[in-house]
Amino acid sequence: MIARFEVVYCDGWDDGVVNPLTAAAAQIRDAAGEPYTAVLLIDGRRHAVMDLSWADEYCRVSRFDAAGRQVSCHELRGTGSGDLFLRQAATWDGPPDVGEHEYPHVAARACTTYRLSGERTDVVEPRGDLGARHESRSIQPPPRLPIPGFRRWRDLLSLAGDTPVEIVNAVHHRLPVRAATLPPWRPPRPLRPHGIELLFTPGARVDYNDRQLRLSARSAGRLHLPSGRLIAADPSSLDVDAKPFDVTVPPGTYPVSVGLATFVDDPGHSRVTAARLDISDRPAVRWELALRDGQDPLDLGYQQFFGFGVDTGMACYVDADSADRLVDVWRTLDGLVEPRYRTTDSEDMVAWSSGWGDGAYPTWIGYDTSCAVTCFIADMLLLPTGSEYEDEEDED
Repeated sequence: MIARFEVVYCDGWDDGVVNPLTAAAAQIRDAAGEPYTAVLLIDGRRHAVMDLSWADEYCRVSRFDAAGRQVSCHELRGTGSGDLFLRQAATWDGPPDVGEHEYPHVAARACTTYRLSGERTDVVEPRGDLGARHESRSIQPPPRLPIPGFRRWRDLLSLAGDTPVEIVNAVHHRLPVRAATLPPWRPPRPLRPHGIELLFTPGARVDYNDRQLRLSARSAGRLHLPSGRLIAADPSSLDVDAKPFDVTVPPGTYPVSVGLATFVDDPGHSRVTAARLDISDRPAVRWELALRDGQDPLDLGYQQFFGFGVDTGMACYVDADSADRLVDVWRTLDGLVEPRYRTTDSEDMVAWSSGWGDGAYPTWIGYDTSCAVTCFIADMLLLPTGSEYEDEEDED
């Protein structure tokens, strides 16, 4: 489609233009890599919405028909080499008399997902929610293009199905406008470890709501890793969730410690903040999320993570070669109330109570300056993001 686009800048689109921006303010954000949205108009009508965040190497282009129904969505992500690749392209094609809200459910859907490795997956649902689902896989490198300059979006829009002849700032528009405290979208920034090293700092204090927690660390014994393939899981789910992390370490026996948080005004009440498996004594300078087979960080949205689930209030470390014969050990742990951690006599399992209880928890891998693994830390997400830490001398 060849067209002349007019552009309205804002924090995002949510049934209207949210927190409008001037073209100059949008250009400043673009140069700084900060998130903003460009709403593209044809004859005064919303035709496409572009959510841009170059610091995150992210762009999403959503296109709409004359009835306001979304007909495509193209998501581009960074390659790690300074350019973009088409991560996913989705289209909807349905009856002309179906309304905006029902349309995505009954329209024929097609979705193509690319991986940088060259794997392409196509999913076709010819009757939307009502019919069959056809999936196929092939090898095809994804389309790539450089990160464009401000308003130089022709190649980007061509990839999404448009061929604009001109892109200009809108002087006037009739779109609804509203203000919001938070933008209606956020870049896909997965959860990052927050103060992870401080969880093992004896004597540190943390403000938690209107109370204080005092942190400490305890040795939990040693873990035998005959294969070097680590599993973090609920000990009751080893028979169904015993998948090791992709990153392996040399076989051996390694020390494990647990971080504890104790309420200052209730010294008898403590919780496990994290469990740390030390592979070496070198400090970690970089942290990455531990992944299992088939998990890709590009699938994660804002503050999301891949983790292990807990349904019994307990978590554990085991080696992949030991998991099968440890599936019933959890029955002997008695909830790990006191003490809140335990190592089996064989050193094949280290278990601990999981923070505030059931949920999903990430594991972080620490790397040293030579990119060697220094440790694994299962984070029990005990502390809210933004907690303030105060160091003091350990009294133990």
